[in-house]
Amino acid sequence: MNTKKAAYIATVYSHLSVFHVPFMNMLKSQGYEVHAYASPDHCKKDVKQAFIACHDIPFSRNPLSWNNVKALGQLVKRFKEEQYDLIHVHTPNASVVCRIAAKLAGCQTSVVYTAHGFHFFKGAPLLNWLLYYPVERLLSRWTDVLITINQEDYERARKFPVRGKAVYIPGVGVDVSSYRNTDIRKLQTLREELGLTGEEFVVLSVAELNRNKNLEQLIHAIHEMTQLGAPIVGLLAGVGNREPQLRALVKQLNLEQNIMFLGFRRDIPDLIHVADTCVLMSEREGLPKVLLEAMSAGKPMVVTDIRGNRELVDQDSNGYKVPVGDTVATAGALFKLFLNPKLRAEMGRRSWEKAATFDMRNIMNELKYVYAERIPFPEQPEAEPIQSTV
Repeated sequence: MNTKKAAYIATVYSHLSVFHVPFMNMLKSQGYEVHAYASPDHCKKDVKQAFIACHDIPFSRNPLSWNNVKALGQLVKRFKEEQYDLIHVHTPNASVVCRIAAKLAGCQTSVVYTAHGFHFFKGAPLLNWLLYYPVERLLSRWTDVLITINQEDYERARKFPVRGKAVYIPGVGVDVSSYRNTDIRKLQTLREELGLTGEEFVVLSVAELNRNKNLEQLIHAIHEMTQLGAPIVGLLAGVGNREPQLRALVKQLNLEQNIMFLGFRRDIPDLIHVADTCVLMSEREGLPKVLLEAMSAGKPMVVTDIRGNRELVDQDSNGYKVPVGDTVATAGALFKLFLNPKLRAEMGRRSWEKAATFDMRNIMNELKYVYAERIPFPEQPEAEPIQSTV
């Protein structure tokens, strides 16, 4: 029997809600010890239940926050103590803090960075380019593998002076099969809990309630739909600092009977199946997981025409892309879907087919190869890629 090499692998995120627990479990199954560093949130329970060592670090999404300086000091200390074989960092601010910490700690370890969407992109504000572009370009010199999850970021990253290399891996993956086995009775119970009768056109948004997710555009579009007499219900699943403003807007537009704030949910697959369409109105995305989930469940989508969304939604094929800020176009796209159940079904079928590319097993295999170049992996057979079964 071969003895597996024991290794410490640090995975560093800004918040636990973006942790890729399935991949860390895969590392554990290969004999590696995994440590997770993040600012704690509602997903800490999931990480701890996976028996992954979890360390609280006071990351802030505000790049000028003093908490990031405190996080830097704590990480330098931990990196010196642990001497990890590999460090994998995620999210913009955490990746900056972590890569500087690895440098200050004198780590000889490999550093892998998954960029979940650069803050500088085509159409981004000039300030984003002035602030984030030079920082990412500089820190790429301290990065052994720079993973990008969309083609636009990859084309830019491959021109950076990366210490190792830039690679493209389409997202963090989604367990496609888990969205294709539905419990009809469970869905009916959920509909009853939500007060849905089956006559409504149900629109679902799964997004943090923050400025970037641009939920005002969806709320105004729903208002336009009600003016046209459509029996529309919007489900907003998520929490965030803009909830008071969004609730005030809903009240101002007299939409209390049309929009429900669901808060943090653990039944997202069921909510997606209950919905007629899934909507994402973000101003900036990398490669949004919620759209991968909607595709896996065979749903049509209405999204803003931005980086990341463009790679998942083909116009007039599996959904509609609308300009950021264009309420009329958003309402028009929703109205087309409302009027035509056959169109919804056809678009959903195309989403179903497209989802197979992003199945978690395929993504994990690609990540495994990235890791294997840096740390030894036992030889094991590959998982068979998922096939579309329409």
